[in-house]
Formats: sequence, C-alpha cells, structure tokens
Amino acid sequence: MLSIKAYAKINLYLDVISRYPNGYHQIESIMQSVSLHDLVEISPAQDLSLSTTSRELSNKDNLAFKAAELLHSATSPKAGAHINITKQIPVAAGLAGGSADAAATLAGLNILWELNLPVEELQQIGERLGADIPFCLAGGTMLAEGRGEKLTKLNPMPKFWIVLVTPPLRISTADVYRLVDEREIAPLYTGTEFLGALESGDITQISAMLKNLLEEVVFPLHPDIEGVKKLAITSGGSGALMSGSGPSVYVICRDEEVANRVANDLRSRDEALFVDIVRPVDKGFEIT
Repeated sequence: MLSIKAYAKINLYLDVISRYPNGYHQIESIMQSVSLHDLVEISPAQDLSLSTTSRELSNKDNLAFKAAELLHSATSPKAGAHINITKQIPVAAGLAGGSADAAATLAGLNILWELNLPVEELQQIGERLGADIPFCLAGGTMLAEGRGEKLTKLNPMPKFWIVLVTPPLRISTADVYRLVDEREIAPLYTGTEFLGALESGDITQISAMLKNLLEEVVFPLHPDIEGVKKLAITSGGSGALMSGSGPSVYVICRDEEVANRVANDLRSRDEALFVDIVRPVDKGFEIT
C-alpha cells in the first residue's frame, strides 16, 4: 500500500486579469503549499474504488476518483486500485483539498501501476479536471498563470508560521467569479511588486503585498470572513488574506509564539472555526 500526504494550498496573491470566451478566467496567482494535508492511501485491487472519512465525498464525483478513472482510461493498466482518503483539509474552503487528493492519486497510481509517466504528463491529465491539480503535483512556491495551469517555479517562501482559519461556510467559486464579471472589477496588476517582496524574504514587505481581488466580492456577502481577517491582525499577525474564493483565511506570523496567540484568539471567538498552525512546504505531495 502507498501512503501519500496531499498538501493544502494557499494563494499569496490572486488577481483576475480577464475572462476567456469559454467562460474560464485568466488569473495571475502566487500559490504556496502548506503542511496541512489529507492522507491518501492506495492499495492494489481488481477494480477502481474509493472511500473517504467524509461521507459527502465518498462517491464517483470525488475528484480523486475521477483522476483515477482518467489515468486508467489513458494508460489501460491491467489492474485497478482502492483509494482511501483521510480528510483533514476542510472541504470547499479555498485550500485545494480536492485537487491535492487528485494530484496525490495520480502520483500514487503512476507508481502502483508502474506507468513511469513524467510529472508533466500527469499534470496534463489533471488539468482536464481542475486548474489547481497541476500545481498540487508540483507544489512549493509557484507563479500560476492562464487558468492556473501555467506554472513557473519561484524562490521558496520563508518558513514563517501560518495560522489557517476556516469559517463554517460554503462559497460557490463560480458565483464569486460571476460577480467579478458583473461588477467589472479592475485587475490589481501588482504581481510584480509581490514577487519583489517575496524575493526580499522580509515578513513586513511580504505581508504588505498580500492581495486577493476576490475579497472585493466575498467580503460584502460574508462580513464574518473579513472579521476573521481583522481579528487576526489585531491579535498580532503580520499579514492576513483570504485564500482562493474563500472562506479560509490565513495569517502570516513572525514566530511560533505569535502564531499560538493568534490561533487561541480565533478559537475563543468562535468554536465553529477550523484553526490550525502550519508551515510552508516545498512540495505538493509526499510519499511516506
């Protein structure tokens, strides 16, 4: 049996540049893998099957199962596999949990079925299911362009302490992007400045350049998310930002003591919040 850590993703920067004719959006984003992970276990079997600790995800609509089906169809191995996913990444939270599971599944099946496919080919298969899957196969610190599938490796993010906070909300990514279009929100165009801050390695500069255009449409609809962000800063966080289309917010902290204080303040605010302290990692998945 293969045991694989599937790491979550945060967006250090997210801009929406334009809308493609097919309805997808051109983005510019700096993506970062973090240590919060699901555990994907893959074992030999005659057919393809999947189980998870999340009842709502234990079906054939699961992105990991779809990834397994696509890879099986593309390569025709003489075996199947059973995939078991222990969920720790909150579902539909802007942390790419489903994409991370799919990426880990593709990587694991590539080994189990002895396919020896290069990661670029796995990324092409994954891209058919979701724009975040190519990043989750690469991981680390990446510039993502196009729909998110065009990746450029960047210098690693400094090993700051990060507090992840997920309110008990579900937000439709499609609805968020629709609102961006309807309100004709102008692009940020500050990606170059963020890259400069990232290269400096300075927490103050990086925190000042954290930006996510989607906050402009999400915060008016869900003011509690903005409240979480403000509380995190007043508790001592150096910078905070909503990840993806939300509802998760992450907080960059100077050291472990500050991270613990921010996490405790957030937990005391609302017991329903998912709160975890994580670190940046330099990979999208890890076979253990």
